[in-house]
Amino acid sequence: MSFPDPAALLRHRPPAVLVREVVEFDGQRLVATSNGAGPWTWPQLLEGGAQAAGLLAGAQPRGLGRRAVVADYRGVRLGAPMHAGAVRFVATIERRVLHCWRCRIAVHDASGGLLLEGTVTLAPASGEAP
Repeated sequence: MSFPDPAALLRHRPPAVLVREVVEFDGQRLVATSNGAGPWTWPQLLEGGAQAAGLLAGAQPRGLGRRAVVADYRGVRLGAPMHAGAVRFVATIERRVLHCWRCRIAVHDASGGLLLEGTVTLAPASGEAP
């Protein structure tokens, strides 16, 4: 599977790019590895999940551009407040709402344990065509 370099697609610059490589992508679901082994705080885990969702939403037909913003987080649940070690970010399209994309996100440790889950809604940046 070949997916472009996340750092080239996201609006962030290192060290704020938390997604290293997309390892699975089927159009509706994206799995990515982390950029580093942590330690990870829960806000970083949440941001990494949002970055994975941004990559997924950007890969959709008429998807979001690289300047997309987080419009909403819902139902965020922590499995752990911190984690040391590599993680996997998983994003799944839930639905499109007007010009926004709602995605389920989950962050897992190397053994598959759930560190964080929730929903993120991404919107086009102000002035950006939907």
